[in-house]
Amino acid sequence: MPLRIGIDTGGTFTDLVVADGDRVHAAVKSLTTHGDLPRGTLNALAKAGVDGGEVERVVHGTTVALNAILTRRGAEVGLVTTMGYRDLLDMGRAWRPWEDALIDPRWRRPHELRPIIERHRRRTVPERVRADGETVVALDEDHLLAEVEKLVADGCESIAICFMHSYKHPGHEQRAAALVRERFPQLSVSTSADIAPFPREYSRFCTCVLNAYAQPLMDTYTAELEARLKESGYTAPLMFMTNDGGLIAPEQATARPVTTLNSGPVGGVMGAEMYARRLGIPNLVGFDMGGTSTDVAVVADGRASTERELELEHDLIAGIPVLEIHSIGAGGGSIASLDAAGGLNVGPESAGSNPGPACYGHGGTLPTVTDAFLLLGMLDPKVALGGEIPPDVDAAERAYAALGDQLGTTAGDLAKAVTEVAIHNMAEAVRQLTVYRGSDPREFALLAYGAAGPLVATQVARTLHMPRVVIPALAGVFSAFGLLGAKVFEEEVIPVMQTATDELAAEVFGRLREAGARLGTSAGLADVHLEFRLDGMYAGQRSELEAFVDPTHADPLAHVREMFDAAHRRQFGYTLPADVFISTVRVRAVEAAAHEVLPTELSAREEGRPKGARDIVIGGEPHEAVPVYEVAALAPGQRIAGPAVVEASSYTAVIGDGDVAEINSVGDILVDVREA
Repeated sequence: MPLRIGIDTGGTFTDLVVADGDRVHAAVKSLTTHGDLPRGTLNALAKAGVDGGEVERVVHGTTVALNAILTRRGAEVGLVTTMGYRDLLDMGRAWRPWEDALIDPRWRRPHELRPIIERHRRRTVPERVRADGETVVALDEDHLLAEVEKLVADGCESIAICFMHSYKHPGHEQRAAALVRERFPQLSVSTSADIAPFPREYSRFCTCVLNAYAQPLMDTYTAELEARLKESGYTAPLMFMTNDGGLIAPEQATARPVTTLNSGPVGGVMGAEMYARRLGIPNLVGFDMGGTSTDVAVVADGRASTERELELEHDLIAGIPVLEIHSIGAGGGSIASLDAAGGLNVGPESAGSNPGPACYGHGGTLPTVTDAFLLLGMLDPKVALGGEIPPDVDAAERAYAALGDQLGTTAGDLAKAVTEVAIHNMAEAVRQLTVYRGSDPREFALLAYGAAGPLVATQVARTLHMPRVVIPALAGVFSAFGLLGAKVFEEEVIPVMQTATDELAAEVFGRLREAGARLGTSAGLADVHLEFRLDGMYAGQRSELEAFVDPTHADPLAHVREMFDAAHRRQFGYTLPADVFISTVRVRAVEAAAHEVLPTELSAREEGRPKGARDIVIGGEPHEAVPVYEVAALAPGQRIAGPAVVEASSYTAVIGDGDVAEINSVGDILVDVREA
């Protein structure tokens, strides 16, 4: 059957998974080649030994646009906005994030310290449309072109056009974009109505500006990646994962790079949804520990939770629908250090991939979490990290000894403390999306993936009294695996901005049915199913929540109330006796073809024996001669009692003392976690 490929480019490794029909054909990791990302992708393809002529689709998750924004290496951007709104980006949402910021007169927002667009590149144009659609001031086209000409002369290569109320009345933005493209064809042009057709001007303006900032770089990257894939014989369509779990073509990713900011981690969430369906475990917490951060996502009742904003830095937001992922700076590269009071900190600073942890042997001298894992025996000192980096135990020892001297402790004891702090930080991240939302983590299983997730999964689960841990067979390349389950979709957004009444609900449902009929035939997909979503809030709230609705329901208002209450209860654990305010409704036409993928079935064989044993520290407790199993030797149905270590080519799993792990038919490890 034609092959499909999922590629996730991360900070340290590029992960690649090849599916043949509904089964995984190959899975590899290769070092990410910073400065030439396509080369890392081609290296991974060569490592997998895939014939380009047999490939049907290549799905890519990338952080190119995200990294451009975080490192401020994007394009020279100019903003054209409604007269009187030049300083909206500096005003933001007028709130400060933490106690120190509230009382510190020197505190400044990130956009003030590192602006995406300097003030002199923000230009205003006479134009104004009211919220009801009445034109108060017509667009001054000559003034518009004169301002853009000044921006071009100032070196701008990308323009963001953001006018008031354009989310509902986009005529002025559309006309302005047409004029600019005609006069200045060399410019990249983004309009807020096209990029983020949602209410709230700051959110919409910020999203459009971020898109314009990343657009030229994304254009260069997609063009180069496509060209080099074709040169290497890969002529299959290249698709990009979006923040909300869909697939878009390269030209769409180029036009809307802001929709790909979180595309790599989203692949892991899509994989978690697939596992929830396949294993019949509707409530899962996805737990992805990578090199720089740990990402946590919740799948409740088989569906991943969503949110309407992705906050990159304080008040630097992409105001578009995204699958909810809570990230903390606690990964394998997180640096252990002392705070001003002499206390132990782990992260959020990271050694990254260059030089990386001390044990990488690339010149790193600071102690990291990965170094601690190595010193505690959780990682094998004789096995190359990621299959490509021989661990340098002496370097890790020196890094921990230097910090240990400051605390008056040994390197080994310090490594225990660092691991304990990191695990409690990760447990707190899980609490953020469960306990603090009114959900009980004991009702969820922990799905651990990423190269380091399985190392600490049972310890995190035990901290939270979670009864079960699932370690996927492809845990080390799980985000790339999840990319293969994504589908192409087209979406239409309908602004509403009114409190739900009988009349309004009936009208909105009628508009949804019309849009569904229109989109179902124009989406360009051979076979589609329609999804209808409502973005709403209880009266008095400030943040939208997504709920699915059926526009054919006989009682529209009662149905809106029922579905929104259910979504709010699932997300936050409670409902309110307040009216539902409908912000927007959306119609999505999704390709109906099933893309469920399974790891390869294990062949029946005798139960695997340990390949060896080593001393290891688990949960702060030393264990001698802990059996070490090679995952490739384990038989379906085999049970392993902890403490134990299971090693695979792309991950290492640690089974806690008293835990019982069982291998299923495709090599997933299902762990029953004992009560602490």
